[in-house]
Amino acid sequence: MINEPIIVEKKEKMTYKPIPENVYQVELLDIESRNEQTYNSKKKPLEPKEFEKVLGFQFTLLAGKDEDGSLRGRNLWENFVPTFLYEGKNGKNKLYQITEALLGRQLTPKDEAEMDTEFLNGLIGKQCRVGVKWKRSGDKIFSNIDTYFSIESELPKLTAEEKDNAVVKNKKESKEADKELDEVAGEEEIDESVVPF
Repeated sequence: MINEPIIVEKKEKMTYKPIPENVYQVELLDIESRNEQTYNSKKKPLEPKEFEKVLGFQFTLLAGKDEDGSLRGRNLWENFVPTFLYEGKNGKNKLYQITEALLGRQLTPKDEAEMDTEFLNGLIGKQCRVGVKWKRSGDKIFSNIDTYFSIESELPKLTAEEKDNAVVKNKKESKEADKELDEVAGEEEIDESVVPF
């Protein structure tokens, strides 16, 4: 039973034109970690599923224009970034590339040895440049990050309002709900025996 008043709205599907292929200066807005099914596990549906921890980086454009105007505030993502550093025949993996571009230098052996949650969270708010290429899939075009570069000079950082607007709405709502739950949990003791999970 619903106990509070709810008004159901109808919303139109939002569509965004792909970001033109170019090099853009961006600010790292957020990093998230999640467990995803491994590539090999997906190829073997009859076997038990295997999962790995991956990182998702959300970058927000600081400059750029298209025929509709400014691109400042548009988002780009680099998802499924492994949580390890690796250098092979194709060069450095994405985690190397992203961290070195945001730091503006190569990682030192000390950086490599001490890379942890605090280190990664310390990158949030830093700037780098990204090369954007289009990828076509059927009738859709996706703007993908192809390369990472360090910045030549810093652009004005995102304002609090721009950051708020750049956060994906369902993620923002989820964070607000988590915050409310934390506040409620802080006000009263919760009996763990009645928690449904």
